[in-house]
Amino acid sequence: MDMISDAAPMIERDLAVLWHPGSQMRDYRSFPPLEVVAAEGPRLFLADGRSILDAISSWWCKSLGHRHPHIVDAIRDQLDAFEHVILANTTNVPVVRLCERVLAAANGRPAADWGADAPPGVKPGHFNKVFLADNGSTAVEVALKMALQAQAQRGQPQRQSFIALQNAYHGETTGALSVTDCPLYSTPYRSMMFDVAFLTDLPYRTGPDDPRWLDCSDEWPAIEAQLNPLADTAAAVIYEPVLQGAGGLLLYSPDLLTRLHQWARAHDIYLIADEIAAGMGRLGHILAGHMADGRWQMADGKKTVKDDSIHPPSAISHRPSSLPDFACLSKGLTGGTLPLSCVLTTDAVYDLFDADYHDRRAFLHSNTYTGNALAVAAANAALDVYASEDILGLVQQRAADLTRRLADLAPGRPYIRNVRGCGFVAALDLRQPDGSRLPNRDRTGYRVYREAVARGALLRSLGDSLYLMPPLNTPDEDLDAMAAILADSLDAVLETGTA
Repeated sequence: MDMISDAAPMIERDLAVLWHPGSQMRDYRSFPPLEVVAAEGPRLFLADGRSILDAISSWWCKSLGHRHPHIVDAIRDQLDAFEHVILANTTNVPVVRLCERVLAAANGRPAADWGADAPPGVKPGHFNKVFLADNGSTAVEVALKMALQAQAQRGQPQRQSFIALQNAYHGETTGALSVTDCPLYSTPYRSMMFDVAFLTDLPYRTGPDDPRWLDCSDEWPAIEAQLNPLADTAAAVIYEPVLQGAGGLLLYSPDLLTRLHQWARAHDIYLIADEIAAGMGRLGHILAGHMADGRWQMADGKKTVKDDSIHPPSAISHRPSSLPDFACLSKGLTGGTLPLSCVLTTDAVYDLFDADYHDRRAFLHSNTYTGNALAVAAANAALDVYASEDILGLVQQRAADLTRRLADLAPGRPYIRNVRGCGFVAALDLRQPDGSRLPNRDRTGYRVYREAVARGALLRSLGDSLYLMPPLNTPDEDLDAMAAILADSLDAVLETGTA
């Protein structure tokens, strides 16, 4: 290829050197990448003078929007001290404080125990230890390896297999891809992946207003029948709690978590919750797994509680049956500003690795940038914001209106099916009038995505599923604009007006 000068158009230079992620590069010939020059809140500012709404939180990570001033200031302050130091054999106040705070938040404790003014020290709860890593896929790898090694070190070396859910997505590294049920991403790499049992017939629901939201008793017998033959050899069950992301933005009953927990406890099988997309407030809780307690803010402002006589509110932070052995967090952990992930686990798991050096029971996974100081500063600042701005409460209060915005698009548009939503996620599917799938070759969802970008909103599709997953603090007027752009884009592509 000929040399391209600095004066050449930016997009031409880009396509000469940069291989973009998650893309068929040929698409960029007719749909060039957007040249971003600045970002603020829910908006991206482009080199051509336009601004567009980031309706997908830049791959779901910008939980607090772009350039939140408190997080930006924290990163700058940390940069004046040090930017990165090896975490093996060193420590520092910010990283210890982050571990204390994220444990308190994940254990369901009140914001006073993990906000900016939280006192130092560990608070009682289910999770007791934090292992830091760089990104979500790596956190999943860490959890899989920990579970496998822990089973062997507690005298059950025969437990070497994993169970996952249909439509699961856990990342792109080999282990994470193995427990992913998305052939689009995994088929080319099948030869380097290990076999996994995927549970089918899941209790999919449309959201908290679904009358069967907190009950999967009808589906559970078929799921349990799939589980029982695996009870003697499985090391762990891995799942995305309540919200399955890249597998289709699907929602299932939180009751499945409670039943999985009970079954796993009865058979000495670990549970791994991939909270990377669903956690950090996306569904209105630090961990989406907290929804297994049956609590959610409904559209009428009332709480729905499955059974407070069995699990009173005061017991939430100490109730291990609602929490897994491992929980993976990333994306919103830093407000999406810098790469950081963590795996939370229990003292019971940690103790299996606590031994003399010559016993060779140590967990020897490592990443160069583990505990990066700038990312840790961002995460501490993000927790400050989650607490001070009551992000969790705001999501619960506004969630029903986000889903309503998509539901309001359905009348007069017969191709809209399965509108669903929970927390700050709302999705719909595009289908034929008879409910069958649209032809893949038409790439209808992709065409809607392109149209939406032209109209001012980044609405990246998942096949023929369209969704809103905006920053958790997005103003109402911007949410209205996102929904309006989606409506206009649907009409433009499918050539039908609203009734």
